[in-house]
Order: sequence, then C-alpha cells, then structure tokens
Amino acid sequence: MKGVQLGEEALDNLFKSLLAEGIVDVLIIPQKIGENVAYTMVSDPEKLKSPAIFTPIFTVNAANVLKHMPAEKKIGVVFKPCETKAAIELVKLEQFEKDSVLMITVGCPGTYKLEDYNKHADEIGDKLDDSKIEQLKAAGCEIRPACKICEDKLLETGDVLIDRTDGNILVAAISEMGEEALTVIGEIELTDIDTSALESKRSAIIESAKPFREEWKTASEELRDLDKFLEVFKDCIVCKNCRDMCPVCYCKTCFFEQPLGKPEGVDLLNIVGLRGSIKVPSDSLLFQLTRMYHDCFTCVHCGACADACPKEIPLTNIFPWISEKVKELFEYKSGRDVEETLPLLTYQEDELQPRE
Repeated sequence: MKGVQLGEEALDNLFKSLLAEGIVDVLIIPQKIGENVAYTMVSDPEKLKSPAIFTPIFTVNAANVLKHMPAEKKIGVVFKPCETKAAIELVKLEQFEKDSVLMITVGCPGTYKLEDYNKHADEIGDKLDDSKIEQLKAAGCEIRPACKICEDKLLETGDVLIDRTDGNILVAAISEMGEEALTVIGEIELTDIDTSALESKRSAIIESAKPFREEWKTASEELRDLDKFLEVFKDCIVCKNCRDMCPVCYCKTCFFEQPLGKPEGVDLLNIVGLRGSIKVPSDSLLFQLTRMYHDCFTCVHCGACADACPKEIPLTNIFPWISEKVKELFEYKSGRDVEETLPLLTYQEDELQPRE
C-alpha cells in the first residue's frame, strides 16, 4: 500500500486539488456551515472552505446521493465506512457506474446523532475525544447504537483511505483509481507504508465492539419470540422515513407507493369489504417485513433507519441482526468488495446445506 502523511492544511488542499486538477467534477464532502455540519456537493474549489471529515456526527447516509448518478460526470465522495459500503452495494445493484466515482473512505471512531451533536457541539468538538465519551454519556449524549456495534470503523474499502495516526493524517491509495488520483496532485509523493499500525487499530476496534455486540445480540435474539417481534412494531405509523433514509433501498417506484401497497379511497374500501376490518394505517407489519426481505443482503448497519424513526423503534436491533443471520448462510458481507456478487444473483449447489 502506498500513502503519505499530511497535516490538516495539506489535507484541505488535497480536496481542492481534486477539483482544480479536474480529477473529479464534483466532490461530495461534509463541511462546517455556520454552527452546523452538513454534506455538500461542491464543483468550485473556492467553495471548499471548511471540510469536517472527522467530525463525529451522522446526518444522513450520503450514499443515497449516488443513486441514478449519470456516468458522464466524475464524482468524488468523502464517506464514512458505512457510507462507502452502501455505495459498493449500489454499484452491484446497478445504480451508478463504479468508474465514475472516486470513493474516499475516512476512518470513523463513532458518531453522535444529529440532534445530540447540535446540543453538545462545543463539548464534542471536531473530532471524537475518548476522554469525553463517558462525561457526555452522563449528560444523556451517547454514541449511536449502530456505531457501538460497528467493527468496520477503519475499513480498507474504496479507492483512498484517510485516517488520523500519531497526530498526523494518513492518506493511502487502496485501489489503482485511488493511486492515479493522488499521483496527479503535484504536492503529494506516495511511498510504501507500513500497514501494521492500521491492522493493530482494526483489531482494537473489533475488540472494543465486543461487549456492545453481545448486548445487541441478546436484545435482538429476544425478537425470535413472535409476540415480542410484533410488539416492537406496534407503534409503526408507516411514515416510510426508514425506507427513505436507507441508502440501499433503491427502487424508483416502491410497491408501497402503488395501490396494492398503499390503498386509498375505493381500494381501501374494497380491502375492508374483503376482510371486514383493517388497521389504519394499513399493513405496517407487511411494510417492515418487505423491507427486511428487500435489504437483508445489502444492509450496511449504518443505523440511518433508526435515526429517522419518529417513534424510536429500535431498528438497529432488528435489521442488522436479521441481515447478519441471512448473510452468514451465504458467507457474504455487504460492502466488502465491489467484485463480490450478490448472493441471489448466483447459484452454488451446496450453499443451503445444513450448517453447524
């Protein structure tokens, strides 16, 4: 692996150079806008003034922006690992061409929900300080559940990896496209780097997630009980926020926006006539079960659905858990490799044989 150590200012110049040198036509990147942090799409390098790539905040899974992106434009994206994983799944689902997107993956120590960050922005700051986590927790501000159980906070996926190391910032090429892009920038000289520190950091991330994953699995396993499973969805109002915020829900026309999935007027009366009685809003459980089936292979466990739920249904205990169970059967991991085929698009003779 080839890379370079940079300071904060040099990193900002790198992003500007991607645009100025024509390596990308548009850059999608989180920036500080006043007191807030938000993803921005930038084409003018002079408009790139306050990158906030290490700020521990989750607003949306920005892979959503890549859906149906035209291939003739070269897009650069600066993503958290869960967003890069979602982007890789969208490539497999033919939502955009991989060659048209330069994926820059930023090491992520964990994030806070948007509303929690906004309340405690001064204490949290622009990067996660481990010493403040417990103090913030006592104030009711906790790392998002999806981040607590995440083992992929330092993911070597995409084209370029950026991570904080020993007071500096490591920028490393992890694909040919990434190396070509970084080589064009005159101020950067790539050299072979020792990856042992990265491997050690990954091992520490997996180890630190273990206690949270045990709690998560225990809570999720309880949903095997049908009554508890039904109970957890009793408050669903079918607002569809979870669907809209999910980066791998990609259908242009959703079944639940069509008459059969969203009955209104005469259609609704016809169903009542057949059944005698229906719950309003109708078919909330069907909606959730359909989403589980639709996304079970491609779910990247980002937690965007849980953040978006106005009823605070613990979707992080449901969708990632079911997704992991299904993917284990096929030895598949979403977002691992853009060349790895989705399980339902291939057939292996022994793939559903009984397993220990």
